[in-house]
Amino acid sequence: MSQGDGDSAAQGMVDMFDEGAGPGPVCRVCGSLVAPDELYRQAHWDWHEASNGA
Repeated sequence: MSQGDGDSAAQGMVDMFDEGAGPGPVCRVCGSLVAPDELYRQAHWDWHEASNGA
């Protein structure tokens, strides 16, 4: 994976969450409220990217 691919994935993760929709970031894909900590955002992103089609 090139550096550009990582930048694209990071931007995708940032775009995935709506910061102004509630008391915390809301996933634009599934509507889940996600804790504002970066670890939780990454875990939620990984869940959507899982091979099981989550």
